[in-house]
Amino acid sequence: MDSSDKSVSPIAVIRDEELLKGAESIVYKRTEKGDLTLHCFYPEGHDENDRRSAIVLFHGGEWDQPMVTQFVPQALNFVALGAVGIVAEYRTASAHSSTPLESISDAQTAILWVRKNNRYLGVDPEKIIAGGSGSGAHIALCSAMHKKVENNGFFSGAPNALILWSAIVDTTKRGLGMARFAFKRDARRTSPNKNIRRKLPPMLFFHGKEDPIVPVSNVDKFAQRLRSKRNVARFVPFNRATHSFFNFNVNQHYFVQTLESAEGFLIDQGFLEPSPNDVIE
Repeated sequence: MDSSDKSVSPIAVIRDEELLKGAESIVYKRTEKGDLTLHCFYPEGHDENDRRSAIVLFHGGEWDQPMVTQFVPQALNFVALGAVGIVAEYRTASAHSSTPLESISDAQTAILWVRKNNRYLGVDPEKIIAGGSGSGAHIALCSAMHKKVENNGFFSGAPNALILWSAIVDTTKRGLGMARFAFKRDARRTSPNKNIRRKLPPMLFFHGKEDPIVPVSNVDKFAQRLRSKRNVARFVPFNRATHSFFNFNVNQHYFVQTLESAEGFLIDQGFLEPSPNDVIE
Protein backbone atom coordinates (compact mmCIF):
# COMPACT_ATOMS: atom_id res chain seq x y z
CA MET A 1 0.00 0.00 0.00
CA ASP A 2 1.32 3.41 -0.96
CA SER A 3 1.61 5.63 2.12
CA SER A 4 1.54 8.69 -0.17
CA ASP A 5 -2.08 7.96 -1.07
CA LYS A 6 -4.00 10.53 0.96
CA SER A 7 -7.20 8.48 0.73
CA VAL A 8 -5.60 5.80 2.89
CA SER A 9 -5.73 6.18 6.66
CA PRO A 10 -2.25 6.67 8.20
CA ILE A 11 -3.26 4.14 10.87
CA ALA A 12 -4.01 1.59 8.15
CA VAL A 13 -0.60 2.20 6.58
CA ILE A 14 1.15 1.73 9.92
CA ARG A 15 -0.85 -1.44 10.58
CA ASP A 16 0.08 -2.91 7.20
CA GLU A 17 3.75 -2.03 7.67
CA GLU A 18 3.73 -3.68 11.09
CA LEU A 19 2.08 -6.87 9.79
CA LEU A 20 4.50 -7.14 6.88
CA LYS A 21 7.71 -6.24 8.67
CA GLY A 22 8.77 -9.88 9.02
CA ALA A 23 8.28 -10.63 5.32
CA GLU A 24 10.65 -10.58 2.39
CA SER A 25 8.86 -8.42 -0.16
CA ILE A 26 9.58 -9.28 -3.80
CA VAL A 27 8.21 -7.61 -6.94
CA TYR A 28 6.78 -10.31 -9.21
CA LYS A 29 5.06 -8.14 -11.83
CA ARG A 30 5.30 -4.60 -13.16
CA THR A 31 2.20 -2.76 -14.38
CA GLU A 32 1.50 0.70 -15.73
CA LYS A 33 0.07 1.69 -12.35
CA GLY A 34 2.72 0.24 -10.12
CA ASP A 35 4.58 -2.90 -9.16
CA LEU A 36 2.89 -5.95 -7.62
CA THR A 37 4.60 -7.62 -4.70
CA LEU A 38 4.71 -11.00 -2.99
CA HIS A 39 5.28 -10.78 0.75
CA CYS A 40 7.02 -14.01 1.77
CA PHE A 41 7.21 -15.41 5.31
CA TYR A 42 9.66 -18.24 6.01
CA PRO A 43 9.77 -20.89 8.74
CA GLU A 44 12.54 -20.80 11.33
CA GLY A 45 15.65 -22.47 9.98
CA HIS A 46 14.50 -21.99 6.40
CA ASP A 47 17.15 -22.70 3.79
CA GLU A 48 17.24 -22.23 0.03
CA ASN A 49 17.95 -25.96 -0.29
CA ASP A 50 14.61 -26.79 1.34
CA ARG A 51 11.73 -28.19 -0.69
CA ARG A 52 8.81 -26.99 1.38
CA SER A 53 5.20 -26.47 0.43
CA ALA A 54 4.25 -22.87 -0.29
CA ILE A 55 0.83 -21.27 0.07
CA VAL A 56 0.02 -18.12 -1.91
CA LEU A 57 -2.92 -16.21 -0.40
CA PHE A 58 -5.10 -13.66 -2.21
CA HIS A 59 -7.24 -11.18 -0.27
CA GLY A 60 -10.93 -10.52 -0.86
CA GLY A 61 -12.69 -7.21 -1.52
CA GLU A 62 -14.68 -8.02 -4.69
CA TRP A 63 -11.71 -7.20 -6.99
CA ASP A 64 -11.92 -3.58 -5.81
CA GLN A 65 -10.05 -2.69 -2.61
CA PRO A 66 -6.41 -3.67 -2.01
CA MET A 67 -5.97 -5.26 1.42
CA VAL A 68 -2.96 -7.50 1.12
CA THR A 69 -2.51 -7.99 4.88
CA GLN A 70 -5.89 -9.73 5.32
CA PHE A 71 -4.27 -13.16 5.23
CA VAL A 72 -1.05 -12.47 7.14
CA PRO A 73 -2.41 -14.30 10.26
CA GLN A 74 -3.22 -17.36 8.13
CA ALA A 75 0.13 -17.16 6.34
CA LEU A 76 1.96 -17.14 9.68
CA ASN A 77 -0.05 -20.16 10.80
CA PHE A 78 1.09 -22.12 7.74
CA VAL A 79 4.66 -20.97 8.37
CA ALA A 80 4.42 -22.47 11.87
CA LEU A 81 3.45 -25.75 10.17
CA GLY A 82 6.61 -25.70 8.05
CA ALA A 83 5.38 -24.09 4.82
CA VAL A 84 6.44 -20.85 3.16
CA GLY A 85 3.52 -18.43 3.57
CA ILE A 86 3.01 -15.74 0.92
CA VAL A 87 0.45 -12.93 0.72
CA ALA A 88 0.06 -11.56 -2.79
CA GLU A 89 -0.84 -8.17 -4.15
CA TYR A 90 -2.94 -8.14 -7.30
CA ARG A 91 -4.57 -5.46 -9.43
CA THR A 92 -7.82 -4.04 -8.07
CA ALA A 93 -10.33 -1.63 -9.56
CA SER A 94 -9.80 1.20 -7.06
CA ALA A 95 -6.00 1.16 -7.30
CA HIS A 96 -5.44 0.11 -10.93
CA SER A 97 -8.74 0.73 -12.79
CA SER A 98 -8.63 -2.99 -13.56
CA THR A 99 -11.19 -5.73 -14.07
CA PRO A 100 -11.28 -9.27 -12.63
CA LEU A 101 -9.61 -10.46 -15.84
CA GLU A 102 -6.41 -8.64 -14.85
CA SER A 103 -6.74 -9.99 -11.31
CA ILE A 104 -6.93 -13.56 -12.67
CA SER A 105 -3.83 -12.93 -14.76
CA ASP A 106 -1.99 -11.64 -11.69
CA ALA A 107 -2.91 -14.73 -9.66
CA GLN A 108 -1.51 -16.98 -12.37
CA THR A 109 1.62 -14.85 -12.68
CA ALA A 110 2.16 -14.97 -8.92
CA ILE A 111 1.92 -18.77 -8.82
CA LEU A 112 4.10 -19.04 -11.92
CA TRP A 113 6.72 -16.78 -10.31
CA VAL A 114 6.78 -18.87 -7.12
CA ARG A 115 7.13 -22.10 -9.08
CA LYS A 116 9.81 -20.71 -11.40
CA ASN A 117 11.79 -19.35 -8.43
CA ASN A 118 11.35 -22.44 -6.29
CA ARG A 119 15.07 -22.82 -5.63
CA TYR A 120 15.42 -19.25 -4.38
CA LEU A 121 12.38 -19.64 -2.13
CA GLY A 122 13.27 -23.15 -0.96
CA VAL A 123 9.95 -24.65 -2.03
CA ASP A 124 8.78 -27.72 -3.91
CA PRO A 125 7.46 -26.62 -7.35
CA GLU A 126 4.88 -29.43 -7.18
CA LYS A 127 3.52 -28.29 -3.82
CA ILE A 128 2.24 -24.79 -4.52
CA ILE A 129 -1.09 -24.14 -2.78
CA ALA A 130 -3.33 -21.19 -3.62
CA GLY A 131 -5.84 -19.74 -1.20
CA GLY A 132 -8.05 -16.74 -0.67
CA SER A 133 -11.45 -15.37 0.21
CA GLY A 134 -14.26 -13.94 -1.90
CA SER A 135 -12.69 -12.44 -5.04
CA GLY A 136 -9.30 -13.76 -3.92
CA ALA A 137 -10.78 -17.26 -3.80
CA HIS A 138 -12.28 -16.61 -7.22
CA ILE A 139 -8.95 -15.72 -8.85
CA ALA A 140 -7.25 -18.65 -7.09
CA LEU A 141 -9.93 -20.94 -8.54
CA CYS A 142 -9.54 -19.41 -11.99
CA SER A 143 -5.78 -19.90 -11.85
CA ALA A 144 -6.46 -23.63 -11.49
CA MET A 145 -9.61 -24.10 -13.56
CA HIS A 146 -9.55 -21.73 -16.50
CA LYS A 147 -8.24 -23.57 -19.54
CA LYS A 148 -5.95 -20.68 -20.52
CA VAL A 149 -3.33 -21.00 -17.77
CA GLU A 150 -0.34 -18.69 -17.93
CA ASN A 151 2.94 -20.54 -18.40
CA ASN A 152 6.39 -20.06 -19.83
CA GLY A 153 6.67 -23.41 -21.56
CA PHE A 154 8.03 -25.38 -18.62
CA PHE A 155 6.45 -23.82 -15.52
CA SER A 156 2.70 -23.41 -15.02
CA GLY A 157 0.63 -20.75 -13.27
CA ALA A 158 -1.83 -23.35 -11.92
CA PRO A 159 -1.67 -24.33 -8.22
CA ASN A 160 -1.45 -27.91 -6.95
CA ALA A 161 -4.14 -27.46 -4.28
CA LEU A 162 -6.60 -24.82 -3.06
CA ILE A 163 -7.89 -23.60 0.32
CA LEU A 164 -10.88 -21.28 -0.18
CA TRP A 165 -12.89 -19.14 2.21
CA SER A 166 -16.29 -17.63 1.19
CA ALA A 167 -15.48 -18.30 -2.45
CA ILE A 168 -17.12 -16.56 -5.39
CA VAL A 169 -17.70 -19.50 -7.75
CA ASP A 170 -20.05 -17.95 -10.31
CA THR A 171 -19.51 -14.71 -12.26
CA THR A 172 -22.31 -15.30 -14.76
CA LYS A 173 -25.48 -13.18 -14.59
CA ARG A 174 -26.85 -15.56 -11.94
CA GLY A 175 -23.82 -15.09 -9.74
CA LEU A 176 -21.71 -12.15 -8.58
CA GLY A 177 -19.31 -9.82 -10.32
CA MET A 178 -20.32 -9.80 -13.99
CA ALA A 179 -20.59 -6.00 -13.94
CA ARG A 180 -16.94 -5.78 -12.86
CA PHE A 181 -15.76 -7.25 -16.17
CA ALA A 182 -15.32 -5.09 -19.26
CA PHE A 183 -17.16 -7.71 -21.32
CA LYS A 184 -19.86 -10.11 -20.17
CA ARG A 185 -18.35 -12.88 -22.28
CA ASP A 186 -15.17 -12.72 -20.17
CA ALA A 187 -17.21 -13.11 -16.99
CA ARG A 188 -18.93 -16.19 -18.41
CA ARG A 189 -15.80 -17.65 -20.00
CA THR A 190 -13.69 -17.49 -16.84
CA SER A 191 -16.44 -18.29 -14.32
CA PRO A 192 -15.34 -21.27 -12.19
CA ASN A 193 -18.73 -22.96 -12.50
CA LYS A 194 -18.24 -23.00 -16.28
CA ASN A 195 -14.84 -24.67 -16.08
CA ILE A 196 -15.54 -27.81 -14.06
CA ARG A 197 -13.76 -30.85 -15.45
CA ARG A 198 -11.74 -33.85 -14.33
CA LYS A 199 -8.19 -33.81 -12.95
CA LEU A 200 -8.40 -30.51 -11.09
CA PRO A 201 -6.32 -29.88 -7.94
CA PRO A 202 -7.78 -30.93 -4.56
CA MET A 203 -9.89 -28.16 -3.03
CA LEU A 204 -11.21 -27.29 0.42
CA PHE A 205 -14.09 -24.83 0.79
CA PHE A 206 -15.15 -23.00 3.97
CA HIS A 207 -18.43 -21.10 3.85
CA GLY A 208 -20.81 -19.41 6.26
CA LYS A 209 -24.42 -20.56 6.17
CA GLU A 210 -25.57 -16.95 6.60
CA ASP A 211 -23.33 -15.46 3.90
CA PRO A 212 -25.37 -12.59 2.35
CA ILE A 213 -23.00 -12.17 -0.60
CA VAL A 214 -22.52 -15.73 -1.88
CA PRO A 215 -25.31 -18.16 -0.92
CA VAL A 216 -23.92 -21.23 0.81
CA SER A 217 -25.97 -23.46 -1.52
CA ASN A 218 -24.01 -22.14 -4.53
CA VAL A 219 -20.71 -23.34 -3.14
CA ASP A 220 -22.15 -26.61 -1.84
CA LYS A 221 -23.49 -27.44 -5.31
CA PHE A 222 -20.22 -26.33 -6.89
CA ALA A 223 -18.25 -28.75 -4.69
CA GLN A 224 -20.74 -31.52 -5.48
CA ARG A 225 -20.25 -30.95 -9.20
CA LEU A 226 -16.47 -31.08 -8.76
CA ARG A 227 -16.80 -34.41 -6.95
CA SER A 228 -19.07 -35.73 -9.71
CA LYS A 229 -16.05 -35.32 -12.00
CA ARG A 230 -13.94 -37.36 -9.53
CA ASN A 231 -12.13 -34.36 -8.12
CA VAL A 232 -11.31 -33.95 -4.44
CA ALA A 233 -13.55 -31.13 -3.19
CA ARG A 234 -14.28 -30.94 0.53
CA PHE A 235 -16.99 -28.52 1.66
CA VAL A 236 -17.23 -27.31 5.27
CA PRO A 237 -20.21 -25.06 6.17
CA PHE A 238 -20.31 -22.97 9.36
CA ASN A 239 -23.46 -22.24 11.34
CA ARG A 240 -24.43 -18.62 12.09
CA ALA A 241 -21.50 -17.40 9.99
CA THR A 242 -21.51 -14.60 7.41
CA HIS A 243 -19.08 -13.67 4.62
CA SER A 244 -16.12 -12.60 6.81
CA PHE A 245 -16.56 -15.21 9.55
CA PHE A 246 -13.05 -16.67 9.24
CA ASN A 247 -11.04 -13.47 9.80
CA PHE A 248 -9.00 -13.32 13.01
CA ASN A 249 -10.54 -9.98 13.99
CA VAL A 250 -14.10 -11.23 13.34
CA ASN A 251 -14.30 -14.63 15.03
CA GLN A 252 -11.18 -16.18 16.55
CA HIS A 253 -12.95 -19.50 17.12
CA TYR A 254 -13.80 -19.88 13.43
CA PHE A 255 -10.34 -18.57 12.50
CA VAL A 256 -8.76 -21.45 14.43
CA GLN A 257 -11.29 -24.02 13.21
CA THR A 258 -10.71 -23.26 9.55
CA LEU A 259 -6.95 -23.41 9.95
CA GLU A 260 -7.05 -26.69 11.86
CA SER A 261 -9.26 -28.15 9.13
CA ALA A 262 -6.94 -26.79 6.43
CA GLU A 263 -3.96 -28.38 8.19
CA GLY A 264 -5.67 -31.78 8.26
CA PHE A 265 -6.66 -31.48 4.61
CA LEU A 266 -3.14 -30.58 3.49
CA ILE A 267 -1.66 -33.42 5.54
CA ASP A 268 -4.14 -35.86 3.93
CA GLN A 269 -3.18 -34.57 0.47
CA GLY A 270 0.56 -34.83 1.16
CA PHE A 271 1.39 -31.12 1.30
CA LEU A 272 2.25 -30.96 5.02
CA GLU A 273 3.92 -33.39 7.38
CA PRO A 274 1.88 -34.46 10.42
CA SER A 275 3.05 -33.26 13.79
CA PRO A 276 5.02 -35.93 15.72
CA ASN A 277 2.29 -35.71 18.38
CA ASP A 278 -0.31 -36.68 15.75
CA VAL A 279 1.48 -39.85 14.58
CA ILE A 280 0.08 -43.07 16.02
CA GLU A 281 2.81 -45.63 16.69
